[in-house]
Amino acid sequence: MRGLTPAEASGGHDEHGGGENFTAVVTAIRWTTAAVAILVLSTNELTRADGIAGAVVLSLAVWRTVAPVDMGHGLRPAFLPIVFEAAVTVGVVLATGKWSSPYALLLFTVVSMAGFSGGIQAGLVVAGGCLIAIAVPYHVGESAANAATTVQWGGELALVAVVTGYARRITVRAKAQTTAYLDRLQQLSEANGLLLQLHRVASSLPMSLDVDETLESAVHRLSEMFEPDVLVVLVRDERSGWTVVRAAGTSLPDHVADGDLPPVLASTAGLAAPRLEVNLPAETRLGAATTSAVYAPLRARDELVGLVAVERGGAPFEEKEQTLMEGFAEQLAVALDNARWFARIGTLAAERERTRIARELHDRVGQSLALVGFELDRAAKSPDEREIRRQVEELRHTVRAVTGELRETLYDLRTDVSEEQGMAQPLTDFVDRVGRRANLRTMVAVEESRRLPLTVEREVWRIAQEAITNVERHARASTMRVAWVVDGDRAVLTVADDGRGMPPEGERRPDSYGLVGMQERADAIGATLTVTSAPGAGTEIRVSVAA
Repeated sequence: MRGLTPAEASGGHDEHGGGENFTAVVTAIRWTTAAVAILVLSTNELTRADGIAGAVVLSLAVWRTVAPVDMGHGLRPAFLPIVFEAAVTVGVVLATGKWSSPYALLLFTVVSMAGFSGGIQAGLVVAGGCLIAIAVPYHVGESAANAATTVQWGGELALVAVVTGYARRITVRAKAQTTAYLDRLQQLSEANGLLLQLHRVASSLPMSLDVDETLESAVHRLSEMFEPDVLVVLVRDERSGWTVVRAAGTSLPDHVADGDLPPVLASTAGLAAPRLEVNLPAETRLGAATTSAVYAPLRARDELVGLVAVERGGAPFEEKEQTLMEGFAEQLAVALDNARWFARIGTLAAERERTRIARELHDRVGQSLALVGFELDRAAKSPDEREIRRQVEELRHTVRAVTGELRETLYDLRTDVSEEQGMAQPLTDFVDRVGRRANLRTMVAVEESRRLPLTVEREVWRIAQEAITNVERHARASTMRVAWVVDGDRAVLTVADDGRGMPPEGERRPDSYGLVGMQERADAIGATLTVTSAPGAGTEIRVSVAA
């Protein structure tokens, strides 16, 4: 069993209840011993000394009942009252017969007060002092003094001191444990509140891959969580400088160069974690009357992507707000970085898409229109009217075919997945059209237990279009099999043909747009693209992505 800490020995943990419990026990002991003493006196012949002593005892009992000794804060505040009561009690006992006095029982009250206030050691010291103060006159003044009586009283007083001191130790320890448990419970409650708010942040910010939507959500969450008087959010520009997303409660331009950042924001840019300021100097704060603040850098992949500052003039921010900002800043930095990279990928994808559309129009329509122009030039130079009519008739059929090809091309380019339409219908329709155009035998299998995020489905759909178009134009196949399966935690697209296949990977053209574009789209959504092919053995394109 461990020893008492100084706080426990001094009774510091009893200020919220332990002292009241000890007072009730001491009061009960006081009145019980006084009642027993008076009862014993009633059976004997009373002397004047007994009467005076009884009046003193009753007066002391009433006084201490109305104004009890404070035993909840250790021995120091109770020391003088205990010494005073010990002196009064010893005087009463000596005046009424020493150990034979019925008032000797009142010594138990004094010793218990010392034990409850200061522990076993204090109780034993008071018991020993009372014992000596009575035993010396008893043995010196009485020829028939019995040593056994003194020993008996000494043992009883010591027992009271040990019992009350041990009771104090147990009570103080229980109180300390209860206080520790309550403190721990409060900490867990605060941590739970922080985790709940961080969960809300985690579930709201990263859901969007749009930069503006992410920032708008971040500003809204910051206002809810911190209720600031000043709210500033800056995003690192592609160039040298900062874009001011929000500057509520202060004045900042829309764009700030590195050298023009306010000093407090410039210093925040060099931090690795949020900083709490409780007493804001007037020369550094962003607001006119703010007194506390939390400043945070937004870092993703060890790069600074933004800054956040919240300042308040009312109740000061505390460490829990700093902890909350730390979790928020991590989430926002990752979400913002994801959104910005997705925007870059989207820009590259748009460039690729424009190139693809130009290639589609060139391959399908451009050559046919060039042929029409060539035939028109030749017809215009022909002197034979009948030959001109024949050529014009052929050109009419050619123009009709070009119109049909243009219609097919535009239809293919317009076909897409949406919130209302998943992969199944566009994929089936596209494969059927390609099969009719290229005289291919096609097989389509779709098992879609649930939808994927729209951004993911669109990228998979573009990969499918590219793979199927490659079969139509380059594979020289007779059969094409297409499958789209979403089951469990994976989604798999398969496009396979029995055509001429492709050369080994090391011998393929490095500028092959089809494969490069499909790989880039797969990388953008975290998918795995596998190409299985060999000369004369056909080709299989397989895309696997988490569902």
